[in-house]
Amino acid sequence: MLSEGIGPGGACCCAPPRRFLGVFWVVVLLSLLAGCQSIPPQEIKKEPSFPEREVTAQTSLEAVSWSEVPAALWQDRDTKAWAEALERSALYYRRLPSEQIVHFGSSSVSVGAMARACNELAGVARLGDGERLRTVLQQRYRLFRSVGNQQGDVLVTAYYEPLLHGSFRRSDRYFYPIYRRPPDLLESAAGADGHRKIYRLERGQPVPYYDRSQIDGTLLSIDKPGKPGKLAKRGLELVWVDSPIDAFFLHIQGSGRVVMENGRMLRLGYDSANGHSYLAIGKILIDEGQIPKEEMTMPRLRQWLLDHPAENERLFFANPSYVFFRELQGDPVGNINISLTPERSIATDHRLFPKGAPAILATTAPLFAGDGKTVTGWRPDIRWVVNQDTGGAIRGAGRVDLFVGFGDNVEHRAGVMKQTHSQLYFIAPLSDAP
Repeated sequence: MLSEGIGPGGACCCAPPRRFLGVFWVVVLLSLLAGCQSIPPQEIKKEPSFPEREVTAQTSLEAVSWSEVPAALWQDRDTKAWAEALERSALYYRRLPSEQIVHFGSSSVSVGAMARACNELAGVARLGDGERLRTVLQQRYRLFRSVGNQQGDVLVTAYYEPLLHGSFRRSDRYFYPIYRRPPDLLESAAGADGHRKIYRLERGQPVPYYDRSQIDGTLLSIDKPGKPGKLAKRGLELVWVDSPIDAFFLHIQGSGRVVMENGRMLRLGYDSANGHSYLAIGKILIDEGQIPKEEMTMPRLRQWLLDHPAENERLFFANPSYVFFRELQGDPVGNINISLTPERSIATDHRLFPKGAPAILATTAPLFAGDGKTVTGWRPDIRWVVNQDTGGAIRGAGRVDLFVGFGDNVEHRAGVMKQTHSQLYFIAPLSDAP
């Protein structure tokens, strides 16, 4: 859902001059046509982040021609995972009233049409025929581009499933709780801006729900360990884990896996949050001069926290947002309550972009040295994706978070992703007709 240290975030075409340069896409095409030949590493650039422009759901997307899409996209034969993600979105749409409207900027499409579109595109994608897919899309579908930030670009980060170690019993080792949703956490209906207010009742009056410091108490204090927070001794602990840093990163990512003492693998997914705004603690360390901005990544942040345990509580409590979890029986799910597909599901601002819709993401991806951790360069990356998640810190038309799943070194891959000058496109059917 989010990435740390780059401001609000989860840490992911092209008409000049503000789009990718034409030569960039020539490199992409030549690479794809060359089969297994790799693109030479590009110089790693230290890019500033850009402010978001003020947009609404009606102004977040602009219609563009299919000619903007680089020809390299149609060379992708590995579209099976995209097909699976599309089928899951079709399931989401079939759960909704067929006449309900899905907005693509100032345009609109019925939910029924979106369900049919996802099924049709999934069927074509499974064939692995890029030319057939291009023909269907150009004849039966429209393309919309995100207006992005003030420079017209999109910042891409990535998120993943972290691995934790835990127990169902609290002990000196397994000391830090992961909480399920409390019964006194209440949620209002969505307002005109799409927001829901989170609150609790105190003497019959609605008040903000407890923030992170109130929930954790002095749990992380070096000199006063174990003073209970507001949720302690209420039977709300799903599991106890052995690292407050891992627990905090689980909150950032929104889902994860816990290896239990007996070897069982417990999967946790986002259930709700306390309603407080998210604050990136990495930005605090940048502002304090502890970590240079250009060096701030998720792995770098983790190492700093490990090296400065006495600072953990101060930094963690600076972020008042708190996430509650539930046990999952299958894959992690997004905000539309369907399983996410690694490398294909994205998280965006749910207030601005159509939930469940097929999309195209044009960005760059890291190249690693043999250790799987050291970034040696960046390669062009354009892929089929589906909008199936959101995040408390994924805000504005210029933000996308790519779900990269679970496995070796995914934290390093997700942690270094903060790619500016990217583009996001959405795909909508031309008509509601079956």
